[in-house]
Amino acid sequence: MNKKITSFLFLIISIQVCGQNIYNITFNHDGKTVNGVFTTPKDTGKFTTIIINPGSGSIDRNGTLPLTDGNSACLFPSLYGDTLFSYKELSDALVKAGYAVLRYDKLEYSYPTTLGTITFHKLWLPVESAINFAKTRSYVDTNKIILIGHSEGSSLIPHIAKNRKDIKALISIAGARTPFDSLYAWQLNNLIKLLRPCGATKNDSINAANQASQILDYFNVIRSNSWNSSTPAAFGVPASAWYDYIRAIDLVSENYNINKLPSLFLGMGLDIQVPPSELLRFKNEVHVTNDFWSIPGLIHNMVPNNNPHVSKNLTDTIIYWLSKQSLTSIKHYENMLAPSISVSPNPFSSTVKIDLNKLDPVLTELDIKDIYGQTVLSAAENKWIKTQGETIDLSYLPNGVYFIQLNFNGISITKKIVKLGL
Repeated sequence: MNKKITSFLFLIISIQVCGQNIYNITFNHDGKTVNGVFTTPKDTGKFTTIIINPGSGSIDRNGTLPLTDGNSACLFPSLYGDTLFSYKELSDALVKAGYAVLRYDKLEYSYPTTLGTITFHKLWLPVESAINFAKTRSYVDTNKIILIGHSEGSSLIPHIAKNRKDIKALISIAGARTPFDSLYAWQLNNLIKLLRPCGATKNDSINAANQASQILDYFNVIRSNSWNSSTPAAFGVPASAWYDYIRAIDLVSENYNINKLPSLFLGMGLDIQVPPSELLRFKNEVHVTNDFWSIPGLIHNMVPNNNPHVSKNLTDTIIYWLSKQSLTSIKHYENMLAPSISVSPNPFSSTVKIDLNKLDPVLTELDIKDIYGQTVLSAAENKWIKTQGETIDLSYLPNGVYFIQLNFNGISITKKIVKLGL
């Protein structure tokens, strides 16, 4: 497998829509042009950047999914006729919260008949080239790159991160611990069960069981390394590519543990493609995090079963978790924190009270300086915790202008105060 990754910029077109900068981009991956979009907040600066690694199949950058087929009418009657744009809506929520987001069209979508020779790296790892491309952008904080993997993408992101030093966190959405072939066999049989009220027959059940058995047999050959050049392709993918794929995703829990990165696992409560029990499997095997959260009422594509839009509960959960990992974009963090910190009274005569107004950032240092930049009070974290919510005695200071500087893991917020004598 060719591990050399080359990423070139061919085209960037920038537009502004609804407070976002939208860059239509292309980059190279194993000789193919990948089309995508990079969206950032309208603010300037370097942003914590999230790259969405999509699920299986021919998927565009938006995660476009029309629910117009007969199965959708049976499985999701309240969504029938709607079109989902799950990745775009996930991206919009994250950009609104201050993150830059890169998403792209999968090669199967862009090249349905002209993909050429298929390898594991070529078909499943365009996200590696997306990371390299992102690091060339002036608006990307290269020290804060996060991977979100949806569905199959969740199985691949720890494999990708394991071979890199530039990934700071991993987020699994509707990911599976069960290997691909076993999960796919389960999906075939489960689908027929769910479709029985809509007319699925006994013959349908028999056909699904036969297909599931064939898939399991094929991947037993792959997994045991008893395949050869005459082994037929499956789903259009040669046995050699499946062999590399299986070696990567069979170790998904181990790969999360090896990375030792902040990791968030989100299960969808009404998922019929990756059952909620998969979240429990991860919880039992992944030891680098305690963040395993099930979002009730959501189907596999991150939307409720009666609403075609990505759940705010899901996006708020991700944004909250990122803030707890100190992975908020600096510009957004400043904009969020500054209005929420109050100092009273101001002007003051002897004491002041600093209130974070229920924010829960990691405050590491508090300094008060005079107009000449001289520190007149310095409080490290432990002392600040003891004094927070209480008044701070500054009666010993002469009248004048002072600046309270609060440090949140390297992000500094400054408030001006004035002391007037009695």
